[in-house]
Amino acid sequence: MNKILMILTSHRLDCFRLCMDMLIHGGSIRRFDHVVLLMNGVVGHHLRYVQRLMANHPEIPWDTIAGPRGRGWHISNLQNDCVRRYPDSLYFKIDEDTFVSSDWDIILTEAYEAHRNRPDLSLVTATIPNNGLGCWQLLNLFPEIRNEFLKLSPSGHTPAADGPVWFYPHLAEWIIRKFLNLDEANRRVRAAATDRWLPFHARFSINCICYDYRHWKEIGGVQEKDEVGWGEWITQNHKLVVLATQSVVHHYTFFNQQEWLDRSNLLEDIRRSNLPVSAWERSFIGCQIP
Repeated sequence: MNKILMILTSHRLDCFRLCMDMLIHGGSIRRFDHVVLLMNGVVGHHLRYVQRLMANHPEIPWDTIAGPRGRGWHISNLQNDCVRRYPDSLYFKIDEDTFVSSDWDIILTEAYEAHRNRPDLSLVTATIPNNGLGCWQLLNLFPEIRNEFLKLSPSGHTPAADGPVWFYPHLAEWIIRKFLNLDEANRRVRAAATDRWLPFHARFSINCICYDYRHWKEIGGVQEKDEVGWGEWITQNHKLVVLATQSVVHHYTFFNQQEWLDRSNLLEDIRRSNLPVSAWERSFIGCQIP
């Protein structure tokens, strides 16, 4: 079965650059049969960067699907068009502000293979520290971090999608910083976690997922309200989502966290912690120019 990587990008060139740098530096991008850039209204400098990126890495099996900027069907149909272009495959979808470890795809593939014969399987998702379920999983693994969290959180500790780590951006930044270097974070998690997979039947985060052609057909393609509608369908139909507990990835910002995180230097710190940084990039001017 071919492995297809879809990367949704629209307007955050700073995030997209880091996303691509980590995919390329970590080597995971070279394990895919096709790497498809889903371009949601990409124009100008961002588009020129995409063109240079593909020209500079001809060894990567690039493809692009472009559409106008917007949400709803403007996003969902990019993904649907990709699946129609490459049917009968295993699909991995990340966003431009998703930053992955060197072996994230291997762990998600292993999770899929371990559950693929279950008729109720819908998809696999990575562990994201600043969403409800990912934070819940990590705090349960590391009681000392959980104790710190409970001192900071005004509403305790819950796996709910709209829990405190999602609602309060200072908590989102705090938990990301606890696992800043992803390869190191995954070594820690793998030493502590006895269960590689956590099954659940609730809404998931759409920022780093893996699913197959069978599931895409059973949901009738990705619907207009991609994450919300998909999550509701899974809940209503009692379908299985598998959390890959040993694959920690970062999703830089959910919409309600964005303003806070953009005022911080978190994005630069994720880069410094996970990638070799040149003297130019460390300079003030280098930090300002994508």
